Amino acid sequence: MFSRILTDVERKKIKSYLKLNGKRDSMIRSLVSRARKYKPQIQNDVKLLDELVIRYEKNKKLSLSQAR
Repeated sequence: MFSRILTDVERKKIKSYLKLNGKRDSMIRSLVSRARKYKPQIQNDVKLLDELVIRYEKNKKLSLSQAR
């Protein structure tokens, strides 16, 4: 599993664009294209990870209470 989606350079570029409503250079166009393409899968993965953590924590609490 990767620990990030964007690189530091991409984050800086996006923040700069958003702050200044900058020009649409090739990097911004590429980021927008990739965002459109991969955002649904990223959102699905985040949802799945959230469900995993919730279930894990629930099972952890159950196993602790049964051990007593």
